[in-house]
Amino acid sequence: MTANNHKQEYLLFTRIKRGDDLMQVGSFHAESDELAKVYAQYIYDEEDWVEMQVVRKDALIAVRLPEPLFEKEGVY
Repeated sequence: MTANNHKQEYLLFTRIKRGDDLMQVGSFHAESDELAKVYAQYIYDEEDWVEMQVVRKDALIAVRLPEPLFEKEGVY
C-alpha cells in the first residue's frame, strides 16, 4: 500500500475581494483536512485572497456531469 492511497483529492475555491464570485482555482491531494488547509495557503499564495475554501472532491454532489469523451468503458 502506497502513501498515496491515504490521500484525498481536494478542490480549492477562492474569492479575491468581497462581492466576487467564489470560483474553483485548483485541486490537490492531501492526507487530512488540516494539511489541505496548509497546502491551499502554501500552493495558491499568488493572490491576496479575501476567502479560501477547500472541500474534499468526494463530498461534492453531482447535479449534471459531462458525457464521456470516448465510448470505451471505464474511460472518462
